[in-house]
Amino acid sequence: MATEAPTADYVEYQACYVWTPDGASLPAKRAVKRRRIAKSSAHSIQPECISTVPLLLGNETHENVSLRSAMLEESWHAQELRINEVLESTTADTISQVANFVLHSDQTRTETTIPTAFLVVGPSNSTYTNIVRSVKAQLQEILDVAIVNIIPSQIVNLKSAIKFINTQVTDAALTIEEDDMSKHEQSSRRLNYDLQILGDHVRFHSTAKIILAFHDSETFDGSLLNDIIEVISSWYDRIPFVCLFGIKTSVELFQEKLHRTTIEHLHGAQFEVAQVDVHSVFRAVSSSHRDKVFWLGPGIIYLILQAQQNYIQNIASFTRSLQYAHMTHIFANPLSILLKDPLPAQRFQKELYEYVRNLDSFRQHVEGLIKQKDFDTAKHLLYDNSVLHKEVEQGIKKGKEAIKSLILAVELLTSIQKSLNNSATEPWCNLYIKAMAGELEDSAIVKDTLLAVKKLPSDAMTTLLADLADSPLPDMLVLHNEVRQLQSDSEGTEPLRSKHDTNYAGLRTTIVSHKVQLSKQSAALSKQDLLYSNVVDRVDKILVKYLQEALITPQELFLHEILIYDFKSPHREVFAPKPRHAMERALSSPGDYLGCSCCNGTQRGLSPTHPVTSILYQLFLESGAIINTSDLWSAFNTIIESEDNDDEDAEQERTLALFSQALAELKYMGMITSSRKKADHLAKVLWNGL
Repeated sequence: MATEAPTADYVEYQACYVWTPDGASLPAKRAVKRRRIAKSSAHSIQPECISTVPLLLGNETHENVSLRSAMLEESWHAQELRINEVLESTTADTISQVANFVLHSDQTRTETTIPTAFLVVGPSNSTYTNIVRSVKAQLQEILDVAIVNIIPSQIVNLKSAIKFINTQVTDAALTIEEDDMSKHEQSSRRLNYDLQILGDHVRFHSTAKIILAFHDSETFDGSLLNDIIEVISSWYDRIPFVCLFGIKTSVELFQEKLHRTTIEHLHGAQFEVAQVDVHSVFRAVSSSHRDKVFWLGPGIIYLILQAQQNYIQNIASFTRSLQYAHMTHIFANPLSILLKDPLPAQRFQKELYEYVRNLDSFRQHVEGLIKQKDFDTAKHLLYDNSVLHKEVEQGIKKGKEAIKSLILAVELLTSIQKSLNNSATEPWCNLYIKAMAGELEDSAIVKDTLLAVKKLPSDAMTTLLADLADSPLPDMLVLHNEVRQLQSDSEGTEPLRSKHDTNYAGLRTTIVSHKVQLSKQSAALSKQDLLYSNVVDRVDKILVKYLQEALITPQELFLHEILIYDFKSPHREVFAPKPRHAMERALSSPGDYLGCSCCNGTQRGLSPTHPVTSILYQLFLESGAIINTSDLWSAFNTIIESEDNDDEDAEQERTLALFSQALAELKYMGMITSSRKKADHLAKVLWNGL
């Protein structure tokens, strides 16, 4: 039975009351608040791990599921280390400068000014966070420092700001030795927003620096920031404060938020932080072959880089995009377990054999064997799992070696272009995309680069061969020594030139039958120039042969679906979602999301088993721009009401409550609003599909 409504006298003085329909349980009593009597360890507050979903229609073994999860953790950990190395190398100078500024801040201190570092970090929040973390690590090796990361959303007024600073510093240093503090400090019962608490803590622990790191400094309220600086400046003679401000725009714009008297309390230094290029980060992640498990394809990389170029994004978003690509390939592809080297035969489930046989690359591989008249091998691959297992192992190994050679060829082209000092150098990421798409072998980039190498004079060729001495190209050191010997044997001071160098070619004019003809004429070459030209031809021959072998088309490799991840739709749905489309689909076909038998996905239209909001949404679609609330209620009641219910009044109250709930949810989603023309009508705000 429904809860009896309160009397009229009671309602007059009550804002609302709880109405509980039939079958609904009353809310449980509020749990008694428990006091925290001991500080929990860091290991006891770990988030609950989400188990990896078994694939192969649920037939994947627990061992294989655990192996895929471990593969992802190991693979991404290696990539994350390289990303951090790039970030640290880019900001290493700034980190050392800021750490040195904080370390020697006492030399410039006065009784009223606070040492302040303004770090212009650009649009990236993660850059400032990494700098603060690295500065803290460097300073803690020398002296005792405490750092407080202050974010605008964590503080709303001066009282909460001081309370937050006190809590962060004192809780971070809370140990068993805290019992040895003076009785006066423990029994003083000061308010938690009293900076004397922090002063006593600094004196007891002999803390050298209290660093206040303000994140997103432009988003702080100006008056609040002025109040914080005024208060901590008055305590600077007792508490060694140092302020760090992360600024995305400029110091001049940030100073407009501060009063002139507040600025007088700051002794500042400005630090320009070098911006991290996403191309260098991606190169560091993709060019290493030591523990590379798989590679990202040209489509997904182009999509990620375009998002970085078209929108103001940062390294953190780029890193998340790479991490999601790794997660998608390993968590959603059961064949990713084949990348584990070596993979025991018992881990190779029978379902995996069928998955491999349905790959396009397997079909192309078998068709190639048939064209070569190798019918026995093709038959064994189709019917013998043991033969297929060996072929898969060899295919994965050969595919990895082929892609590694392809990446090394991209590195070689980049190194050659750098040595040529050509202003039109192609970025590494563009070369990677073209190489992974199989478009680099016959491209104009390769042809122009090889032609430029053939035109190099002897001094530039010596530098190039020295740079290529550690490359996989053979005989580079021998050719380097030969060019140096030819230079030393040359009598002139000018560098030797090749016969391919058009700068030394001239035009010859001839008149034949009263017609002028122009033709190219090479200048006479000396003996040393001819010998040097022979060396250049040998270098060109080695380069051409190596690039022809290395610049393959990865999509023609056997099992390239496992070695290369190049699906754009999962990434686009996550990083560029379409919430309206998903909302309209959920309301139109709730079975697609709920997965229950009463809301079958194939059943569209009005059904009393659908959620009430979905039913009202269907009626909303069938209505015009102005909706009569009474007609809407009548149609809703006709669909919802049950024929077997004996208590009509209780059923009417329940249906009215469900109607009010569904109507409120549609208003909350912005689909309808009250009509200004008629009080008892609703106005449509959104139309389906627009």
